[in-house]
Amino acid sequence: MTFFSKFLNSFRSIRLNDKNAVDGYLLDHLLVGSMYAEQQSAYLNSYETGLNKSNITKLVETYWEISDQNQAIEVLQSLHDRNQDENLDIVFKAFENSENYADILRSNLSNEDGVFDDYLNLFRKLRNIVPELIEEKIITDYLQIKKTKDSGWNYGRAVFLARCCYELGYISEKELIAYLAKSHKELKKYCSTWKEYTTSYIFGRAVWGGGNNNGMVQIANDLLTNNQSPLKNKMYI
Repeated sequence: MTFFSKFLNSFRSIRLNDKNAVDGYLLDHLLVGSMYAEQQSAYLNSYETGLNKSNITKLVETYWEISDQNQAIEVLQSLHDRNQDENLDIVFKAFENSENYADILRSNLSNEDGVFDDYLNLFRKLRNIVPELIEEKIITDYLQIKKTKDSGWNYGRAVFLARCCYELGYISEKELIAYLAKSHKELKKYCSTWKEYTTSYIFGRAVWGGGNNNGMVQIANDLLTNNQSPLKNKMYI
């Protein structure tokens, strides 16, 4: 099954590990990666992904360009750092004051190494994406993503990628558990509920990949409503 066909079909089933499941707060930490796990048709409730090694290797090496421990640690840390990016606050401020967006961006962003152009491009994406998400009834207004931003997208990918790196031997189980706990703690600064998390993930994915959010919405709905889903009876993160 190709990456994209797997993505389109993953919402049809929930995969659970019956032999090596985690529960309690450890499961809550693990579920931060549930959106990405569902995209890949992976287990939701164990450190093991349930995917074969060749698929994990392809995902990690091809899509994330990770082939050793140092690269794994660097990428995983970068995913945590993204929501600490102060330039994102400037872009969101410009979005809220669209009449003066150019002045806000120019006066607060450096043009060193193309920084200004990168964040200007992000601003332009927001102008297209936010109305689309409202029209698709994924959000009701901009205020829904003002606080959460794309935290679900960043921490969600971080948690699942950490599981993959663990299975490939790039990080230990102890390091994995600590990283998942940190991801969960950081996510709670932005998202209060699992619904907010899934919406934030969809928003981040839309910023990265543009429109066509139906597949992501179906994955989110399945996670939140499917009786087999560990998120079914959970509200708060």
